[in-house]
Amino acid sequence: MAGRSKSYLNPDLVRALSQGRTYEEWLDGRVPGVDYARISGDQSVRSAVKAKGREVGTGVRHQHEENEEQAEKHNVAIVKYYEDNNITAADPDIFRPAFLEMTKALLHRKTEEDYRICAIIATEYQRVWRLPEDYLRFRRAVIADDDGLFIEREKPYDIRSTGGHIVGLVNSGVSEGEVSNTKERIERNQRRRQQDGTTPGGRRRFGYLGPDPLKGRSTNTICDEKEKPWGRFIIESALAKRGWKTIARDVNAANVTGASGKPWSGETIRQWAVNPTNYGYRAVKGVLVRDKDGNLVKGKWETIGTLEEWQIITGISIANGAKVGVRMTNGGGKNPNPPEYRATKYMFSGFLQCGRIRKTKVVCHSSIGGAKREVTKENPKGFLYYCSHMDCMGVSRNGTLVDEHLEELVVCALEARYKKAKPQTRPWGGEERLEELRKKKTTLSSTWMEGRLTDEDFYRLNSEITERIDALEIDKAEHQAEEARENTFTGWDRSKWKDMDLTQKRMAIGRIIQAVIIMPLPKGRSKRAPFDPNLLRVIPRR
Repeated sequence: MAGRSKSYLNPDLVRALSQGRTYEEWLDGRVPGVDYARISGDQSVRSAVKAKGREVGTGVRHQHEENEEQAEKHNVAIVKYYEDNNITAADPDIFRPAFLEMTKALLHRKTEEDYRICAIIATEYQRVWRLPEDYLRFRRAVIADDDGLFIEREKPYDIRSTGGHIVGLVNSGVSEGEVSNTKERIERNQRRRQQDGTTPGGRRRFGYLGPDPLKGRSTNTICDEKEKPWGRFIIESALAKRGWKTIARDVNAANVTGASGKPWSGETIRQWAVNPTNYGYRAVKGVLVRDKDGNLVKGKWETIGTLEEWQIITGISIANGAKVGVRMTNGGGKNPNPPEYRATKYMFSGFLQCGRIRKTKVVCHSSIGGAKREVTKENPKGFLYYCSHMDCMGVSRNGTLVDEHLEELVVCALEARYKKAKPQTRPWGGEERLEELRKKKTTLSSTWMEGRLTDEDFYRLNSEITERIDALEIDKAEHQAEEARENTFTGWDRSKWKDMDLTQKRMAIGRIIQAVIIMPLPKGRSKRAPFDPNLLRVIPRR
């Protein structure tokens, strides 16, 4: 599951306001603050086994509950909750929407709903920042005024003083370094284990038993006699050149699940079948591990297949379109962004959804992507859009014709909406505060020049005000940049479309289209029938 972010007002506050009480009456002398929770990996969506006993969002819910306890101890009223679930803070390329919304609110000292705030509570600072740039953004927000308060690990965090600032910078640098060092240690350890021929660590693989400390058994060393026959079935089916999805259907029909407890898909069947560890060897980036003399390193664990079988199946995998024969990853990164911000090579991938009704009597609604096919007169771009869901696989369309139809629709809509449109502006919430600080700085300078303020006090106070002004000016610049992006298509006409690259076109599509549902062909209609644009149901973005 991709990461999920959200923010919401305290239900208790909403209830009080609906009953006619004022915001100040609800505060009742407490310090107004916000609650931030984040977790890098939501275990309930990582493992089907854990999902059976753990609901989605359990980790962030537990953090919110702990933060509420601390809020009561420190006389803080939680006005709004922010959470980034299943999103890491250690990758600068990963977008954390709730974190950015929270820091902006704290910097302006008010939420988007215009409720005054000045404090923030988190279970620990690592929930809030891991990287230096995030720490600096957060610190600027907290110290934007003298009332700023950050509570973590059950006590206030010194983020304002010079010493506290140095500690914060060191912690953020250490956090970034820990991520890098841990990755390097894991890679070094993996290389040594590969050379030794020891079993790969990690989770239990299908076909093998898990660890048993009492028996001295490591994970993935001894075959599971119940699953091994099905492992042989997968291998023999692959050698017979049966389709990956066909194999998956047969295995699922026998109620045999993967090691995670989830049903098989065509891709997970392929990944298991080309994994060299099932055949007694290990590979790094598609190349089998060899010792210093150049000989293949044979693993010290039981096997389900032979090296010759692996070589044949890997060749089949490559022939079917895989860039490398073997499995390269355990899953993609978390990307909570909408389709227009995701990298792709097919223009409408991510926007398209399947409209076929499955056997379970529900509409599929699976996301539809593109796949390369032979270039023909009818399909000069040589690809098609199709539904790849195991329980469906009933919808596909000529990619060239889909693109042509939807492109024209998008271009017409863009022109109608933006050609005569005027730039839209949104007021920036920190203008009054920035002007107030600038006046304070001018007054401070005048007082010092008149000799009514010592040099020491002037430079201390001037430094604090300047830092607050800088933080607001950075936020204002970001607001203006966002506003400029929103006005990108103002005055747009169709002559600009041909000069836009794929990323720009997908951003334009995202302005017009929320989704396109591809309906199945009516009963009795031939697959060779002319392209019917009426089977593309466009859901516009309002």
